[in-house]
Amino acid sequence: MLDRFITAKWALEASYHERVANIILAGKLTVFRVDERREPYFEVVTPSAIGNSRAYKNLPKIKGKSGKVAIIPIMGAMSRYGDLCSWGTEDIGAWIMEANADDSVSAIVLEINSPGGEVDGTEMLGYIVKNSEKPVVAYVAGMAASAAYWVASQAREIVMESKTSSEVGSIGVLAMHVDASKFYEKEGLKVTIIRSEGSDDKALFNSIEPLTDEMLADVKAQLAPIKSQFIATVKAGRTGISDEVFTGKMYSGGQAIKLGMADRIGFLGDAVRRADELAR
Repeated sequence: MLDRFITAKWALEASYHERVANIILAGKLTVFRVDERREPYFEVVTPSAIGNSRAYKNLPKIKGKSGKVAIIPIMGAMSRYGDLCSWGTEDIGAWIMEANADDSVSAIVLEINSPGGEVDGTEMLGYIVKNSEKPVVAYVAGMAASAAYWVASQAREIVMESKTSSEVGSIGVLAMHVDASKFYEKEGLKVTIIRSEGSDDKALFNSIEPLTDEMLADVKAQLAPIKSQFIATVKAGRTGISDEVFTGKMYSGGQAIKLGMADRIGFLGDAVRRADELAR
């Protein structure tokens, strides 16, 4: 798990990243799964099977004038398979598709309070939200940062709970490198990485060897197209957004509305009502 935190590319709110990094480096991180480990399976989707999966079946669905509004949570750090104490982007994407196939559901609300997460799976979920046949409204309780805002920006509208305490933004991408070579040296350990002939570029981004200027430039080059795609996706979903928001900064609800990052202030019920109106 430590290897994954160090080597994966993240779209995370900065202060959350810092807290998690300190916990990981202190060796105090325990990882739990929300659901049991997946096993290989085949699933045949039939009209009678729609809405029968356990998680989708238990999602709250509030009655509206045009049908039910499904409320789908995006809570906590995001990962593709839901192994960071929250549902995975694949789970959330599947629920949105089930809601689109469920004749009793007319609209969808994404209830978001997330600092963001792994890039892997985020673009896929954003695409599903953008291409939902039924209207999707994003409701931001505490924050929709980085990867969470990537997804929220693809909804028809964004409703924020508070002008002051709700936040969106942190539009950017990062990777974390830990140089543990001095630590191992202090502990009397010498670690040698032996690469096979012709594998000179194998696993250069590791915690054993110091990060060279060349490797730093290479990592930045890898992150650049991800950030470009992030910005392009947000601009496509939020056509009136200000160019000044793409530096990685967070913005309160009031600021976000002025900058075109969100549409209105309201509570979850307001987001449900608005989704229902859009369905009509």
